[in-house]
Amino acid sequence: MKIVYAIRHVGMTGGVKVFFQHVELLRNMGHEVHLIARFIDEEWEFKAKPEIVPSFTDRYVPDAEAIVVTTPKDVEELWKIAHKRGIPLFHFMQGFEPDYVLERIRGDVIPSRFRPKGMATRIQYMKKILGWKRKLKRFDSLYRLPTIKIVISPHLLNSLKNRLNIPSYLLPNGIDLTVFYPKEKEPAYSGAIKILSVGNANIEYKAIPDIWEAVRILKAEGVKVFLTRVSPADITEAEKKSGVVDRFFVRISEKEMADLYRESHILIAASTEIEGFGLPPVEAMASGTPIILTRVSPFLAFDPAHDYAYFVDVHKPQEIAKGVVEIAQNKEFRNSIIKRGFEVAQKYSLERTGKGLEEILKKHARGR
Repeated sequence: MKIVYAIRHVGMTGGVKVFFQHVELLRNMGHEVHLIARFIDEEWEFKAKPEIVPSFTDRYVPDAEAIVVTTPKDVEELWKIAHKRGIPLFHFMQGFEPDYVLERIRGDVIPSRFRPKGMATRIQYMKKILGWKRKLKRFDSLYRLPTIKIVISPHLLNSLKNRLNIPSYLLPNGIDLTVFYPKEKEPAYSGAIKILSVGNANIEYKAIPDIWEAVRILKAEGVKVFLTRVSPADITEAEKKSGVVDRFFVRISEKEMADLYRESHILIAASTEIEGFGLPPVEAMASGTPIILTRVSPFLAFDPAHDYAYFVDVHKPQEIAKGVVEIAQNKEFRNSIIKRGFEVAQKYSLERTGKGLEEILKKHARGR
């Protein structure tokens, strides 16, 4: 097959990482894949290097049997080209933006700048709600385009069906099991507990402040903990001043990330329901590190038996703190979730993802 992968901005995010993985997987299977982009913010370590084009127009998009994009904005632009050429446009969904906007319209999530009381803030908030409603209509119209949708988690299948009654393919993300392999020896839990948190603190649905608060609770109770934060973006001043993070890493490689998992006692992921998939928990499980997860659809979808992590409710730092103590002190429980986590992670190999991706593309690519 001859495929074009198009992405506007290349930065160090999980979504970009997975998009690049697809390109490498397809190339390794013998397919001709062009990767084009408009801008590069940060470079990944992947072999696949994007070709920078002046615009996503017919002149600069290579000839292909199909085009793959991953954002609604790119759907908007590349759909015109695919339709003109009579080839399918695949929308690789790593989230469902209408749900994100609906949370704000309903008031389930109120951005911090709109929380202060006062008439001026209320007026600004009402204007913002009108803007979100306009954005929701735009997203709905883009999702209704007859693109072929591929989603990374079952909850996205349900969101798409419930809101717009649109079918899609399920293709879970994969990890490189030759990089994320188990630690040779379990670290001692008798000293300071090494906690790892991965994600951009500026992204609300990652709920990183809940992890800060859990660590604050533990330290106040006299529990010795050492918190390492890894982010694909620069560390914010708020995080630097939080007073609870002991070590920061920014934009590190997969191999460095795997080493961090193996040296850590516990990974915590406190995301809300808007999370798309959650690669760090799977990578940690493959590395033999026990995890604390929130009870949200993407994390619960890793396996039908929810015995591979210590689960807590969303926005409950006290429960997170309790989970850290339970994992550290209860060796039988700890060994159980480590064993189950490793078994669950084996289902998410890159090879399996590659085969599934190839099957989906072949069903629709022109000239297959």
